[in-house]
Amino acid sequence: MTRNFPLSSSTIENISDEHASLDAIGEAMADPYHPVKNPNGILNLGIADLEYGNPIGSDELRKSVSALVNKKFNPDSPIDPSMVVVTNGVTSAIDKLTSVICNPGDAVLVSEPYYASLVTDVNLIAKAVVHGVPVPPSEIQSPSQIKYYESKYNELSTLGITVKAIILCNPHNPTGKIYSRPAVEAILEFANKHDIFVISDEIYALSVYRSPSTENIESFIDSSNSHSDELYPFESVLSFDNLNELIDPRLIVVVHGMSKDFCMNGFRVGWIISPFNSDIIKALAKISPFSYISAFTDRIVTNLLSDEEFIDSFTNTVHQNLLQNYIKITTFLLEKKIPYIPSQAGHFVMIDIRSLILVWKNNNLKPGESPISSIKDITFDDEYQLWIASIKKGRIYYSPGVNIKANEPGWIRLIFSQPWEPLKLGLEGLLDFFENDSSV
Repeated sequence: MTRNFPLSSSTIENISDEHASLDAIGEAMADPYHPVKNPNGILNLGIADLEYGNPIGSDELRKSVSALVNKKFNPDSPIDPSMVVVTNGVTSAIDKLTSVICNPGDAVLVSEPYYASLVTDVNLIAKAVVHGVPVPPSEIQSPSQIKYYESKYNELSTLGITVKAIILCNPHNPTGKIYSRPAVEAILEFANKHDIFVISDEIYALSVYRSPSTENIESFIDSSNSHSDELYPFESVLSFDNLNELIDPRLIVVVHGMSKDFCMNGFRVGWIISPFNSDIIKALAKISPFSYISAFTDRIVTNLLSDEEFIDSFTNTVHQNLLQNYIKITTFLLEKKIPYIPSQAGHFVMIDIRSLILVWKNNNLKPGESPISSIKDITFDDEYQLWIASIKKGRIYYSPGVNIKANEPGWIRLIFSQPWEPLKLGLEGLLDFFENDSSV
């Protein structure tokens, strides 16, 4: 019997309705006349300017994106431009995907800790709801984490809440870990068991600076750090040759874009890849006028991605720069005896500042409060108050654990993808503030 994976109610209505006039306008915008490049294109006598571009991305841009994915993501089957929809950033891509997949109130599972903006990405328009799956950092790379997914699924099912999607951030934000192949396979099998869509967020796919093949990696990894440092190669779900054995491929969607791997956050260009479910592409095309990029941005990004030699050189430079700063920041942390979770991808590292919060807390007791003697007594409110004080008084910003849904208070996410001197200045200033700030 053929399995059915229903999309959202609004999507079913959108793709079943005929919009002949809009389709005709879209065809004209996508196929304009040019005396040399496109002599059989459509001559425009009805719209003042056809530089609106194509809402799902120009043919040229989607060809460039598919070429990038085919080269860098090693898909098991080539990605065709028809499988790609371009959006104004991955935030928009996730918003549009959840609108297509989820009905209001449906659950989207995300392993904790997670990128905090996902909460609003899935909720502001689609009204889906993120439900965190409390996976300890020590199990993020392990198939054993499935027990936490099953527990959360059972909890929500008991409440009558439909679990419609999982957002799998690989490489992981905020830990910088790369999932092992068995861990991803276990998540896909779990999703298949319960008919759950998997949105594979691979926004940091080309920002991997440490892998099993990295030479002399042990020379700068200090064994005194108590957190595990297992290195795995990044493997896109598109590359899995056994995907059909793990999950119905129609449940798989991938997002990627320019913001992280190409350091172009402000351009607001992302893309959705749906190789196995044409209904998702159709549904996204219907609502694409609300999320497409300008024709000028389209052309710039097309030219950039089409230069394969530059892309290879640029990504290699990014890897080298990230690795150099990772070595510098972890060396700094080890010298200061500050624990951290070893990372291998992305622009950040998670740092354990519980001992520093303990000092700050006792230096800033409110009237009637007693000193605390153990890091076990630290609360998320203590962490939050320190964060606010760091911004207002210390004049330094970072991401506190309470904002990234850390499983215990006392963790922060630090971005290290910036020049070392200001980064070092900020780190030294932050530690000085933690230890010496006092409201007394």
